Amino acid sequence: MPRLATPLAAGLAVLLLGGAAHAQASPRDIAEILAAHNAYRTPLGLPPLRWSYTLEAKAQSWADHLAEIGQLVHSGSGQNLAMSAAGTQSLTQLVDLWGSEQTYFTYGNFPDISTTGNWMDVGHYSQVIWRATTKVGCGFSEDYGRDVLVCDYDPPGNVMGERPY
Repeated sequence: MPRLATPLAAGLAVLLLGGAAHAQASPRDIAEILAAHNAYRTPLGLPPLRWSYTLEAKAQSWADHLAEIGQLVHSGSGQNLAMSAAGTQSLTQLVDLWGSEQTYFTYGNFPDISTTGNWMDVGHYSQVIWRATTKVGCGFSEDYGRDVLVCDYDPPGNVMGERPY
C-alpha cells in the first residue's frame, strides 16, 4: 500500500502543501509503529512500549526538518531515524530497518553489544529493545521524493556501561 494512503501521511501531505497545523498520527499508524517496535521486545520478555504524544510532537518537527534538508542528522540521544524513497516502505518496514541490526547484536554492557565491535552497527536495534525505555513517539514526513521516520524514546537507551535488558 502506498504510504500516502494512510491518514498520517495524508495529513502530512496537506501540511507540506501549506496546512496550518501538524497532523497527529492516526490510531492505525500508532498501532502499526507500536506493533513493529514491540515485535522485537516481546520475544525478549520486555514490556511493550507506550505511545507519547509529547515525543510525537518533537519527532514530527524533526522529521519535517530532515525531509526538507534530505539528510539524517540526530537532534539528540534516544532517537532513531530512517529515510527511504517516497512511498516505497511502510511504517513497519522503516522500523524493521532498525530491527535488522539484530543480526549483529550481542548481549553485553553498552557499548560492547555488537559482534562487529562497533556499537553503531546495532544502536538503532538496541534503542528499540532497551528495557528502561517505556515510551516512544514518532513523526513521519514526506518531501522532495523522500519519506522520513523519526522516533524519539523515553528514557533514552544506549547508556554507557548498562545492559540493554
